[in-house]
Amino acid sequence: MKLKLLTIFMVTVIVLMSLGFVDDIRLYRIVSPSMEPLIPVGSLVVVSRSEPVGIGDIVAYRLDVIGRSYTLVHRVVDVKDGYYTIRADVDPTSAGETLEAGKIIGKVVLAIPFLGYIAGVVAVLPAMILLIPLASKKDGMGFPTAAFISFLPSILPIHGLAASIGQIPFTAITAGSIITTRIILEKKDKDIAELVYLVAAAVSIISINVVEMVGWLAT
Repeated sequence: MKLKLLTIFMVTVIVLMSLGFVDDIRLYRIVSPSMEPLIPVGSLVVVSRSEPVGIGDIVAYRLDVIGRSYTLVHRVVDVKDGYYTIRADVDPTSAGETLEAGKIIGKVVLAIPFLGYIAGVVAVLPAMILLIPLASKKDGMGFPTAAFISFLPSILPIHGLAASIGQIPFTAITAGSIITTRIILEKKDKDIAELVYLVAAAVSIISINVVEMVGWLAT
């Protein structure tokens, strides 16, 4: 039974990663209840960039707020003169957001409940694959490796807390903690310094949106 579940999990991971290489497809995890009950929190939605979009369709779109860009999934309730009015299902009385066509990423063609949680696990796998061998080295991870890893969120797609903070501030916090540890702590207590390096590197890697990165590299 355990082997069967592991096999299903690995096949799912492979399928998810493979879909990211299809130029027309984008994958997104649902983290808010705005489209419930149709699309519950934890769902994975498959978005097609080539499908025509009309009234009643659910779409993924970009919303820019104070210099930051967010990806949201809501329903089209009106189309007029090339502009789309988008609204969440949970708030049918809202006026919604009016967007130009260029903000629409694509149409949701499939929503799979709970699969978004697996996508979250996929996002953590690189941290496990990369950090376990590094942490098990005799001399630990070390400052150069941790510093390099902490730089990655500044150039790669990110999600979660890192996205809410912003790429540059998030990188400044993690890299700053590593540099401060190098200057102040490493000579006094190398073991504690290695722990800080490991935690900062893990947080940096987990913040990288692997699914989006695969699709980004494929375009």
